[in-house]
Amino acid sequence: MALSMYQACVPVITQALNGLAGVLDKAAAHCAEKKYEEAAFLQARLFPDMFPMGRQVKQATDFGRNAPGRLAGVASPAFPDADSSFAELKDRVAKSLAFVKGFTPAQIDGTEEKEIAWTQGTRQMSFKGQAYLLHFCLPHFFFHCTTAYTILRHNGVEIGKRDYMGSL
Repeated sequence: MALSMYQACVPVITQALNGLAGVLDKAAAHCAEKKYEEAAFLQARLFPDMFPMGRQVKQATDFGRNAPGRLAGVASPAFPDADSSFAELKDRVAKSLAFVKGFTPAQIDGTEEKEIAWTQGTRQMSFKGQAYLLHFCLPHFFFHCTTAYTILRHNGVEIGKRDYMGSL
């Protein structure tokens, strides 16, 4: 049996967002235990020209919602750019998970050749559904999930690959 667009999208994004939620829980507990200011972790970066950790989570959740939303032709809900606490980021992840889990295979399967087009800044973007998912959305999604994880790990939060992976 071939891998469906739904299988390549919703369960994969769900697993990674669950892992991201767990990583954020551990980061919040780490800050509370060590009496560190959360803001220091939320603004931490790997390099000056990269987004801070809080923005990495925002980007991950945006790509995670946009993938199934655009494939299904459903507008992704907009969330405020609240990233001043781990609780706000966890709420963003939870709302994104609820949106992603709401899709059915019937909404996404068969979208391999669907034209996916949107405007990003001043640039018009366009892909066929399968290329959008596999070559644009998922790579961006995993980049931002991984970067958020790496920033927290670099700053002493005791997390590992199993935390990143979430539950299988």
